[in-house]
Amino acid sequence: MSELWTPAVAGVVAGLGVAMPLGAIGALLLREGLVNGFRVAAAAAAGVAVVDLVYCALATVIGAQVSSAIEDHRGTFLVMSGVAIVGIGMRQLVATWRRVREPEAPVIDRAPAWRAFVRFVVLTAINPITLVYFVALAGALSTSSDSWVAPVVFIAAVGVSSLAWQLLLAGAGSLFGASIGPRTTRALGVIASGLVVSLGTAVLVSATTTLT
Repeated sequence: MSELWTPAVAGVVAGLGVAMPLGAIGALLLREGLVNGFRVAAAAAAGVAVVDLVYCALATVIGAQVSSAIEDHRGTFLVMSGVAIVGIGMRQLVATWRRVREPEAPVIDRAPAWRAFVRFVVLTAINPITLVYFVALAGALSTSSDSWVAPVVFIAAVGVSSLAWQLLLAGAGSLFGASIGPRTTRALGVIASGLVVSLGTAVLVSATTTLT
């Protein structure tokens, strides 16, 4: 039984370890729930969790030896991530500001949920920190177990715990958005979008430091 519980607990800890720090992805998820409701935010949360699951599986199969190669291109990935985050934040900032200027405009964005899913898949996938994190953890796990069961349980636990946390953020944003008035929701949407732009800018500054 310990063959299952040990990797399961490790997977939950690993999944929460990469998901819980409130960076740009977390801020974007909260903003999705606040402005666009739970349906769109849940799709975005699923996109983040899918990438966490895939990266964890790749890291487990490939092993920790690829971490140096990833680190060599970390600056490039950070630039891509920062540009994407700033671009999305600016787009959301403009769209939300228009809703503030137009009181009769709907608060909820009726864009299909699949677009949020794809957008968050791309944003999470170009984050090199996520892959390096899982490479280190999964590499240690794979070297300590000769059974295929432990890595599978570990990967599944990572995916479930990551999805649970992302859905919690999506739900928190949507519940808060539903409990306040449309005007306040729009104003907070502007603030959240500005925060996303700031976080993306911080990623670009970090990329500049890495490249130099």
